Amino acid sequence: MADPDRRRTLLDSYENAAVIVSGIDSAELGHPTPCPKYNVAVLIDHLVEAGHRAAALGRGQAPPTGDESPHVELADAPDQLRSAAEEAAQAWGDNSSLWLRHTMPWGEEYTGATLVNMYVAELAAHAWDLARATGQLDKLDPSLALPALEGARAMIKPHYRNMVEPGAPFGAEVSPPPGADDWERLAAFMGRDPRTTLGEDSALARL
Repeated sequence: MADPDRRRTLLDSYENAAVIVSGIDSAELGHPTPCPKYNVAVLIDHLVEAGHRAAALGRGQAPPTGDESPHVELADAPDQLRSAAEEAAQAWGDNSSLWLRHTMPWGEEYTGATLVNMYVAELAAHAWDLARATGQLDKLDPSLALPALEGARAMIKPHYRNMVEPGAPFGAEVSPPPGADDWERLAAFMGRDPRTTLGEDSALARL
């Protein structure tokens, strides 16, 4: 079955991420996030880089290997995300882009539609991480969580979990808490404990 066309959702994910980043205070940059090894500042860098990578893929450019992200000043990050969204809208604008196949650095090949799904999940999950770390859960767009969860479920295979080291690139799925909303279910699928105390040692995921 073909992947659904989630290009509009991808662009909405950029905007929601930009809204969350806009609400971060410089005093919060050193705060821990649900992603191990990423504090707020480093996760912002990673999120902006992911946004540019998603656009580059739509242009047919394979992403580089590794996980190094250039530093982005907090004041510039929302505009960077919105600029990357404009790039992505152009890059993925042709319907044919959804059916082109791309080989990723880990050797697997995916259609453009699958990669759009992947980046919806990545941008949404990291928006949740930052919102959770900075007390902005109320600013998350409720329309994004379910398509991001569906995209993640279609994309993430069991052998991707703990493939590099515990929690990387994805930790073991966590059982969502009773009464979990769609955002918490997404976080749990991605390996985060949605209601853990930040800073605790745990096998949470990073993307």
